[in-house]
Amino acid sequence: MVVRRQVKAFLEIKLAGGLGNQLFQYAFARRICVKNNIPFLLFNTDSYEDESLGRTFGLRHMNIKGSEIKNRQVKKIFSRNSKYNRIVSALHLYEQIEENGFVLQQIERKTGFLTSVTGYWQSASYFNDIRALLLKEILPTQIPTYPGWIKEQTTVAIHVRRTDYLQEARYGFLGSLYYARAISYMKSQFTNPLFIVFSDDMEWCRQEFKEEDFLFFDDKAWHADYLQLHLMSKCTHQIIANSTFSWWGAWLNSRSDKIVLRPSTPFLEKKLQYEAHYPEAWIAINNN
Repeated sequence: MVVRRQVKAFLEIKLAGGLGNQLFQYAFARRICVKNNIPFLLFNTDSYEDESLGRTFGLRHMNIKGSEIKNRQVKKIFSRNSKYNRIVSALHLYEQIEENGFVLQQIERKTGFLTSVTGYWQSASYFNDIRALLLKEILPTQIPTYPGWIKEQTTVAIHVRRTDYLQEARYGFLGSLYYARAISYMKSQFTNPLFIVFSDDMEWCRQEFKEEDFLFFDDKAWHADYLQLHLMSKCTHQIIANSTFSWWGAWLNSRSDKIVLRPSTPFLEKKLQYEAHYPEAWIAINNN
């Protein structure tokens, strides 16, 4: 008896959220494609047509593999309960991978000729085994001239996220004490480190960090979020916020000797933290 293997051709990822979330979704989907020999990765960007926070499809500025779906009929094929989707489902050509809470899930053997992925997948456990590939792909397609401080012996990226977190009760701004403790730790490890501050509230940062070894990076040539993310990853070490954006700034740092400091309790609503969200090597700093 001849056993026929089902051809797996297309994987659609329904993107949502800011650049950090998009990168988690991309990395997760990319790994599925690599391990299942799926040649075509498709991006559904419908969520950005009327995005309340003004977020956009930031991945388009990076050296990623995949195509944005432009054709409405193709989108309907991947839209659950549409006429087209019911047909391909009845023919056993369609599979769906949905996130079930913020816990690690087994997703092997769930792909079909057409596969749709929904969720945030915020753990490197899903894609650590293709890290080398992702480090090559998650790069801006165009990079401005690097600033002079990039050549400093020890640079520490500090990411401060404030504006929306001051209004969002579930997440919460980390506060001054967290950053003071993290900065103190870095100074105990290194001689004369240079702290590079990235933030959505630079005015607050200038009031908070007044020592001479701080540089507030707001170069207009590097204003785009995907460029700032890249520059954060080029620093020697990282102090991250409770943010997927700075998570990626740290994870994309390819140095084997890097130190990454992260909050011990990232969110006021604890169930929002994804299982195995932080790599074990990252050091937790008390933010309570």
